[in-house]
Amino acid sequence: MYYPLQSSRPQRRTTVQQRARYSLYKPELREDFVSKCGYCDTPDYYSGGKRGFHIDHFAPKSKFEQLKNEYTNLVYCCPICNIGKSDDWPGDNPSMSFMGDIGYIDPCSENYADHLARSPDGTIVALTPLGGYIHKRLKLSLRRRQICWLMERMEEQMTQLARLAKDKQSELGSEEVQTLCELTLEYFKYAGFLKRE
Repeated sequence: MYYPLQSSRPQRRTTVQQRARYSLYKPELREDFVSKCGYCDTPDYYSGGKRGFHIDHFAPKSKFEQLKNEYTNLVYCCPICNIGKSDDWPGDNPSMSFMGDIGYIDPCSENYADHLARSPDGTIVALTPLGGYIHKRLKLSLRRRQICWLMERMEEQMTQLARLAKDKQSELGSEEVQTLCELTLEYFKYAGFLKRE
């Protein structure tokens, strides 16, 4: 059984005022990509927040200068994915992002989920040969991607457990509930260091 790689599919807005430099789109991209890497779904705070994240040109600007400032060609992404993809592209046509098993799927596309997924332990897996190409180029097998995903899941579960314990406090001993709440708060205190910008 696999989980979707992206917790929610990013959606670029369709009406963005044209900017002179692509870097000026970063606030909108961050919002449209839910503060996560479009390719690996890692939250930006694991890379220092907005300042540490990159803007990838899906069709590389080195090959397609005319798309340099086109919002529809930009992807909010982590440094590892951006550097891994670099200016790799399968041909001379900016609208053909893959040829056979070589190339890329736009992470805003519904088809992205057909090629990459997550296993129950959080590792990212390729579902197709094209997904395998993307997986290799973007270094999606790096353990840090699995750890970040597991930390997100653990945080969700701890929050749910703390709520449940509070609701059932009369059935549980107040000492156990107090211990759980202290443990949860301590975890969030340390995890909070990662989320600062």
